[in-house]
Amino acid sequence: MTILRKTCLATVLVSLIGCGSVEQEQNSNVKLLVNADIITMNPEQPSASAMAYSDGEIIAVGTEKEVRASVGNNVEAVDLNGKTIIPGLFETHDHLFLSSSTAVMTDVAPFSTPKLADALVKIGESEPTADGWIHAFGADQTLYEELRGPHIDELDALFPDTPVAVFHLSGHGVYVNSVALELAGVDENTPNPQGGEIEKDEEGRLTGYLNGQPAMFLVTPYPPATAETTRVAAQQRAAVGITTASDLSVMNQPILEILSGVTAEDDFSVRVVGGLFSTAPNFDELAAMVGDFENERFTVPFVKTWTDGSIQGGSGNLTDGYYDSAYGTGGAQGTQEFFDNQMVSIYNHGLWPALHTNGDGATDMALNAIEHAREVTGNLDARPQLIHAQYTRPEQIKRMAELNTNPTFFITHVYYWGDLHHDHTLGPVRSQRISAMNEAFEVGVVPSMHNDKPVSDIDPFLNMEISVVRETTTGRVLGADQAITPYQALASYTINGAYQFGMEDVAGSLEEGKYADFVIIDANPLTVAPRELRKIEVEGTIMGGNVTYSATSELEAL
Repeated sequence: MTILRKTCLATVLVSLIGCGSVEQEQNSNVKLLVNADIITMNPEQPSASAMAYSDGEIIAVGTEKEVRASVGNNVEAVDLNGKTIIPGLFETHDHLFLSSSTAVMTDVAPFSTPKLADALVKIGESEPTADGWIHAFGADQTLYEELRGPHIDELDALFPDTPVAVFHLSGHGVYVNSVALELAGVDENTPNPQGGEIEKDEEGRLTGYLNGQPAMFLVTPYPPATAETTRVAAQQRAAVGITTASDLSVMNQPILEILSGVTAEDDFSVRVVGGLFSTAPNFDELAAMVGDFENERFTVPFVKTWTDGSIQGGSGNLTDGYYDSAYGTGGAQGTQEFFDNQMVSIYNHGLWPALHTNGDGATDMALNAIEHAREVTGNLDARPQLIHAQYTRPEQIKRMAELNTNPTFFITHVYYWGDLHHDHTLGPVRSQRISAMNEAFEVGVVPSMHNDKPVSDIDPFLNMEISVVRETTTGRVLGADQAITPYQALASYTINGAYQFGMEDVAGSLEEGKYADFVIIDANPLTVAPRELRKIEVEGTIMGGNVTYSATSELEAL
């Protein structure tokens, strides 16, 4: 049987599903890719040109001749015409379920819509929900070019008779119109709730902005996440090359049930790694039952906790305080004794801690607690994760390596908020150490990167570029000595992510015996110019041997 040579990606991806040998029954499910530019992330075999897989598992990687020796000459091949293949990407700190309600809202985040004026156009074109509301997500007065959010008068002009809620990018505020306020009975005389503000202008007139969740919830709750919104969110992640997402915000049994159910569906788009909230009311009960909900695509190895808040939000725990003292006071979210005891509890449940740490003071508390738990329990095999690790000191990075604790860096901060950190929160000196990735690699830490959706859109190749060039939106280079190589950037999204999730034996690289999780892209991230990394496009995503995303409409019709 001759080898098929195809040039249309849609045909290629259709072939991934349908091609197989009719002459050898044992090879009937084998898919063979040839003439590919494969980056394996396997140091013993860094590159290859052919790969075969069957029943969701890779069975051979190498040259076409080598792979054919494993699968036989009667297997039809799909010619990728030199297209690049990389392992499936990991989003190591995500809120797949929690943020999925935003997946079906009008997207007005500054990342996709830099101008407020354009955001207002998109809001005006939105259709009401089944409940009769207009919902949008992502407004941020600090990132729009106009440096303000939508005003009540603008929203009233768009929808004089329909309630509007435009949720803030932070999730801690909402812009509403007059109808929404009237329905809730909120007016100029309504007092501010504890921890929230009903914003007014200098004349005492409502602006439409409700700052803080206590104020927001006077008028509107978040639309609930559901199984259907979770499916939509999963598809969005597959579209950017993610094959393993995460949700470190599992708060109760119903969320466990939904995630377990959707991930068990044959056509669900991603694997999901979960983490229980340490603040769950029945935490001990949940921790004891997580195994009952796990399946091949859903595991719950983590417990998430918080040692501080947000640096840009004024609540980061910085040992030397804020550069601009008027910007924030910071502080810890608990005592050292509290976190010490919490870590022991997590270890005793056989789970791994994932600690939200932005400031160096928070990192001190986290590492102290991890060291304490290791000493008390004798468990040296757990893999703690530090979430964000925004500003760390050199000795803390070394200590991470000693404690087998690995950071997932929120590298997007260098780009979108780097100038803010340079000028206000950290200052010119400390801001050079935001996301100290090069140092992490040098001392043997296993770092990864993330976007913390819905805070910023999941954009792996933009993050890779940021980690390599270290430029802010204004072009300022921030921490040039912390820049990493393109290979390290790709490792952060593949094999390092797999290690942090305890999946390095089954994913993260393209090797025999591992999942057939891979991504077809239009350029090689190791050879393109560093400032071209963000332009790399995903043409197809395959998870467990199944096409979960194609850039063409042909495949979607199958």
